[in-house]
Amino acid sequence: MTKTLINQIIQRVYETSQLNFFKSLQLPLEPMWQPPITGYAAGNDPLFGFLRDDIGDFYWLPSEVYDKSNPSQELQSHDETLTVVSIGFSQTAATKKDQAGVREIPCDKWLVTRGEWEAFIKDFCRRLVVALSDEGIEAVAVDLLPSLQRENSIRYGFASNWSHRHTAFVAGLGTFGLSEGLITRQGKAMRFTSLVVKATLPADERKYRNHQEWCAFHANGTCGACMYRCPVNAITPAGHDKNRCSDYLNRLKKELGPSLLTQSHYISGCGLCQTKVPCQDGIPAGLAR
Repeated sequence: MTKTLINQIIQRVYETSQLNFFKSLQLPLEPMWQPPITGYAAGNDPLFGFLRDDIGDFYWLPSEVYDKSNPSQELQSHDETLTVVSIGFSQTAATKKDQAGVREIPCDKWLVTRGEWEAFIKDFCRRLVVALSDEGIEAVAVDLLPSLQRENSIRYGFASNWSHRHTAFVAGLGTFGLSEGLITRQGKAMRFTSLVVKATLPADERKYRNHQEWCAFHANGTCGACMYRCPVNAITPAGHDKNRCSDYLNRLKKELGPSLLTQSHYISGCGLCQTKVPCQDGIPAGLAR
């Protein structure tokens, strides 16, 4: 088993997805998501324990993720026997162009990528776990766990028992911006999923010294573009107001959005702060090591 093999399988499963297209917008050949990037972290990386201590005791360690999918095992897993794989999908250039051209309400393509994300990623993860198993690789996809849910953090308010973005940070894929989006080498317009693999594989290097290093506002105070992109002022120099942001998303779903959002099962998404900003397509100039 190697990281190269796992990456090849991930790419193959992505390429054979039948759900990665804007069929609902009558664009059956235009993909929603670009090919995935991956990052690897050791299951016993101290940052996973730090996240639990910082966010709340409901937050899962990698061994707990693995054991939730293998409850019949007599021996419980140990973090040092596991590797965590972060998989990130970037919005396409076409979607980002449309999104950068709007101001108050996200563009249709953005709403569709958010609304159809769950179906896409669950199908991707199911097929990925099977494809890995066919190669003798045991893996658990976090997005397939029924107990993945929202929790309440005393320190941060609503949270989850697993964060794909924080996992991506641990796995070396990027650092957080002022809006709390993760800035990667492909930019901030991203979504992520996570795998826990029963193997000890080399971890990827984190080419940053802190969790905000690739954000120009945090690095040197020269940006803040995401603040001006937010339609409800939920982003300020103090950070991201999750409650104000959530209230806007609820209004968008119930009354403000187009019919493809308000009259569908879609979860509401905004993402205006992820485009028309210096970190839209990559790390701002001068910040990467």
